[in-house]
Amino acid sequence: MDRNLLVLGIFVVFIAILVSVAITIADTTSPVTLDVNVSETASISVIPAYLNWTQVATGTPGGYRNLTIKNAGSLNVSNLSAYVDTITDETSRPYQSGDPSDFAAGGVITLSNDSTNYYFVGRLEWNWTEDIADHDWSAVTSPVSWGYHRNTSKDYVWVLGNGTPPAGDTTGIYCNDSAQFAIEPEEDIGTIGTRTPANAISLTTSTGSSGWAYGAVTTGTLSGHCVAADVNCDKIYIIKYDRTANYTDCTNTEYFYNGDLTPGNTYTIRVDAWVPNGIPSGNMSTATLTIYAVS
Repeated sequence: MDRNLLVLGIFVVFIAILVSVAITIADTTSPVTLDVNVSETASISVIPAYLNWTQVATGTPGGYRNLTIKNAGSLNVSNLSAYVDTITDETSRPYQSGDPSDFAAGGVITLSNDSTNYYFVGRLEWNWTEDIADHDWSAVTSPVSWGYHRNTSKDYVWVLGNGTPPAGDTTGIYCNDSAQFAIEPEEDIGTIGTRTPANAISLTTSTGSSGWAYGAVTTGTLSGHCVAADVNCDKIYIIKYDRTANYTDCTNTEYFYNGDLTPGNTYTIRVDAWVPNGIPSGNMSTATLTIYAVS
């Protein structure tokens, strides 16, 4: 036989073997079972983590920002609440101060869970240390403190009626037991008719803190809010979605979302800065808004 033909035949057989082997390997499968177990984790994330408002004119809203709460864990979460640290940021009466950092930014923050109705997250209003002319405090007994609620461009006059001081109290000023709160329903225009707080409510001692008493406001500009009075009668705290220990018993404090937020799902709220008249220009004291969820 011709030597070249022999070599060619061997080469053809070799190629045929290679092709046969390649086809056999491609047709072979071997399944692998995959099993993943997810641990139970309660976690939420809030986006964005920073909100700012610049050059906001006094007496106006700064414009709402969307805040998205995402269930980043593996368990359902519900009962979403919100609070700010106004009380720890604004520790003394800031009125008549020319320093904007004496005012807590948290005090001007409002929240809406329906894109229409906004409520203060944690606003402090301090007593007015001077007399308010042409007032009528007859809505409360033993008026001991008064001031203005500044709702952006409008002012409303409020008054606190003294409570029952504990035995041995030497000051006689005590707003944490049987105190009263009333607020004028009309915008203050300097007349007796607009400086006559009405619809007084009794303030109940907080079970979470002996330093505050609270009541639910159902009429006027603060309707739907919970108002808490400091034991010293020198300030009131206005809240809606704060479900921390001090205010859980107030009928007006509520969750801004109380359904089940399943893992991976989101809920969006609107947050706005309502800067009232009388705030000095510059940066207010930085505040922290905390979103709390129950798993």
